[in-house]
Amino acid sequence: MKKMLRLRNFLLLLTITLVTWSCSDDDDVEPMTANELTIVETAQAEDALSSLVAALTTADNSEGTDLVGTLSSDGPFTVFAPTNDAFTTLLNQLDDFDSLSDFDTDEERAILTSILTYHVVSGVAASSSDLNNGMVVTTVQGEDLTINIDGDVFIDDATEVDAQVVIADVEASNGIVHVIDKVLLPQAIIDALNGEEMPEENGTLVDIVVATEPLSLLETAVIKADLVATLSSEGPFTVFAPTDDAFVSLLDILGDDYNSLDDFDTDEEIALLTNILLYHVIAAEVKSTDLAAGEVATAFENNSVEVISSGDTFVIGDASDTDATITGVDIMASNGVAHTIDKVLLPQAAIDFVASLQLKTIVDTAVATDDLSLLVDALVQADAGLAETLNGDGPFTVFAPTNDAFVALLDTLGEDYTSLADFDTEAEKGLLVTILSYHVVVGTAAFSTDLSNGQSIESFQGENVGIDIKEDGSVHVEDATEENATVVIADVEASNGVVHVINKVLLPQAALDAL
Repeated sequence: MKKMLRLRNFLLLLTITLVTWSCSDDDDVEPMTANELTIVETAQAEDALSSLVAALTTADNSEGTDLVGTLSSDGPFTVFAPTNDAFTTLLNQLDDFDSLSDFDTDEERAILTSILTYHVVSGVAASSSDLNNGMVVTTVQGEDLTINIDGDVFIDDATEVDAQVVIADVEASNGIVHVIDKVLLPQAIIDALNGEEMPEENGTLVDIVVATEPLSLLETAVIKADLVATLSSEGPFTVFAPTDDAFVSLLDILGDDYNSLDDFDTDEEIALLTNILLYHVIAAEVKSTDLAAGEVATAFENNSVEVISSGDTFVIGDASDTDATITGVDIMASNGVAHTIDKVLLPQAAIDFVASLQLKTIVDTAVATDDLSLLVDALVQADAGLAETLNGDGPFTVFAPTNDAFVALLDTLGEDYTSLADFDTEAEKGLLVTILSYHVVVGTAAFSTDLSNGQSIESFQGENVGIDIKEDGSVHVEDATEENATVVIADVEASNGVVHVINKVLLPQAALDAL
C-alpha cells in the first residue's frame, strides 16, 4: 500500500527541545577545516553528514533532479547542513519512514527535494561574520529563513523550533557550510505533513513563478504581457527571473509616473513590458552547470544577453551599465529551468524608453536653459497658449533664438521696444505670436541628420523657412529677410521634439509687413 507522509506527532516536533550537537553520542565529529573540496565532497568526507549525502542522492533518483550536480558546480552556495541525528529525529516523527530510502516515489522524493533546497542559499558564500540578527535569506526552495543571534547562531524555519549552528564556516571550493542540529522545514512541507495537498513538483515555469512568493511581481508582469500561454508551453526555456526587489528598483528608475506595473497601460508600454520579459527568456534549457561566458540569444528577437564570468560564478549583462547577479539557480520546471536574478534585464529599447522619460518638454528645456530665458519671456508675453502647445505631445521642431538674438531684434525695433514687455497691445501681442510660431514646425522632430540643403519647411505660422547647409557643415535657417540665422547648438532632444538653438530671431514676411 502506498505510504502516506504524515507526522506521528507534529506538535511534538514543534515543541520538543532538540539535543544539541555538543551533547550527541552518535556523531563524533572533529571541527571541520577549510578545504578545496566542493560542498558535496565536503559532506561525503564527514561521517556525521552521511544522511545528508544519502538524502541528496535519494532526491536525485527522480528524473530532472540533480542536487548533487548543482552543489558540485561553481556556486557560490551557502548550505545549512543537518547532521545525521537531525535526520534521525525527523524520520522518527514520520509514519512509515524508517530511513531515507523509504522516499521511493516521485511524489515523496519531490517533498525531500523541497526540504533539501530549503537548506541552500545560492549566489553567496555567507560566513558567520556576514550573518546578523534578524537577517532574512531566501532559499533555493523559494521560502525564507531568518537568522537569530543570541550568543549562538540559530536558524528560524517555518516551525517553532530553531536549528542551532553547531559548526560554522566550513569552507568549500564552491561556497560555505554551516552544520546545524535540525532539519529545516518550509511551510509548504508543513502543509503537506498536515495533509494539505502539495503543489505538483516540476510544474511549468509559470507554475513555479506563481508558487514563489519573491516572484509575485514577475507573475503580475507575465500576466499583463499575456505571456502565460507562451511560458506554459512545451519549451524548453531558461528564464532569468527577476525578484520583486528587482522590479521595485526598475519602477524607481522609471520615476513618479510608474508606481506599479499597472501603470504600463498603453499599447506601447505593454509591448515594451512584453519585450523586456522576452529578453529574460532563452529558448533552451540551460542549467547553472551549462552556463558559459558569451553572448546568448533571447526570445526578444535580435537581442542577446551576455553571460559574464565573475570569480567562481557568472553575472548577466544587458544593454545597461549594471549586470545582474544570479541569486538562485536550477529551479527545475516541466518545460525548462529558472534562475533568479537581482535586476530586471533591459534591452536597448528599454534603455531608450527610460532615457525618454528623463527628457523635459521643449518648454521645460527652454526654462532650464539660461540663454533661452527671453524666448520663455516671449512665449509668456504673447499670451496665446503657445507655451501650453509646446508642452503638448508634439512632436515639434523648434528653432530657438538666444537671448542675444532677441536683444538684437529689440535694438532693430527702436526706442519703443526696450523689452518684450513692450509688446503690450493686442496688435503687438499678435505680432509676437506671428514671429514665435514662425520658429515652430509641427508634426515632426527634425534632427540635423533629417535636414538637407535647399529644404523648405512649413512653419506653424504658415510661411516656410529654408535650410542652407554650408560646405563646412554649418546649418543656416533662411527667413524672409536677407540675413540668415545660424544653428549654434543642434539636436537638443526633448520629450516632445527637438530644439535647434539659433543666433537670430526669424522674421516671416507677415511680420516684416507689420513692422
